[in-house]
Amino acid sequence: MAHEIPVTRRSILEHLLAYKRTAVLRTALELRLFDAVQAGHATPAAVGAATGVPERSVRVLLAALAAAGLVVEDGGADAPQYGLPDGAERLLVSTSADYAGGAALVAASQLEWESMGRLTGIVRAGTTPLPVDAGSAGFPYWQDFAEHGTFATHQVADAVTDAVAGVVDDSAPLHVLDLGCGHAIFGLALARRFPGARLTAFDRDDILPHARKNGAATGLSSRTTFVAGDAFQTDLGGPYDVVVLANLLPQFDPHDGVRLLRRAATVLAPGGRVVVAGFTVGDDEPAREYGARMLSLLMLAWTRGGEVPTSPGYLRMLAAAGLDEVEAHDLPGLPSRLFLARPGRG
Repeated sequence: MAHEIPVTRRSILEHLLAYKRTAVLRTALELRLFDAVQAGHATPAAVGAATGVPERSVRVLLAALAAAGLVVEDGGADAPQYGLPDGAERLLVSTSADYAGGAALVAASQLEWESMGRLTGIVRAGTTPLPVDAGSAGFPYWQDFAEHGTFATHQVADAVTDAVAGVVDDSAPLHVLDLGCGHAIFGLALARRFPGARLTAFDRDDILPHARKNGAATGLSSRTTFVAGDAFQTDLGGPYDVVVLANLLPQFDPHDGVRLLRRAATVLAPGGRVVVAGFTVGDDEPAREYGARMLSLLMLAWTRGGEVPTSPGYLRMLAAAGLDEVEAHDLPGLPSRLFLARPGRG
């Protein structure tokens, strides 16, 4: 049995109040308030002048941030002064090379914020109320996701390259398709690992600018072809030695997931592999799958039938697509699993 955490009045209150922490952090990031404090503006009046926000608003917001542990308050209630706690200058100041505030656009996007406020109605309806499904062209969230990714993106991409390195001949040219590439970090990681690799980064036209930006930043644009289109309809080219689908299948119901995997299978070169990377549910204790299970909740709010599959669910979709020779990889310490699949030899 999974480890049980008792429900108490305190824990209920913590759950009910958690959204306020999200709100004050999001607001402070949007106002560049941490930048102002880091620059030496220590009082509410000074921070207000630096950010163009009324002093009263800043005073109340800084007090809330101090209660949440996101700024340090000194000087007493009548004349408070503020500074940054350890780690805040590196992670919350927008000019820092390690700035993590962009994650707010992914982990606490405005669209997600609004959807969670309507969750009771969504659960009752059993599907999204949005006119545009998250798997459809023009869905705005994916632009922010492509620009910022998640905290684990690079680590999972490195795990993909390690897994692929174990099954391909690294002395031969490698042709890679990053299908639904978003930021293209997965495909670019493979191109960086294998100097002879050629990458095709495929996504919708509104998403590809972020992939191009990352290609330029990594110096890999010359070995990358950027292709815009619909993953279900546009010619994918090929053949490819590796086709990567990273964090893509939860947007679709199993039927469409199989359709997508079949398309991937049809563009494989002999001996090629489809690599699926993403969240799973059902492999660990519920609390350790918090991110995956909350993503399923988001897919309920944003799609007609998407949710995070179980590991057996991924295997069923792969088999239905004719990809029934599968290696599954756990990624200790990371929230994803990998599946390397190819058509069975029988």
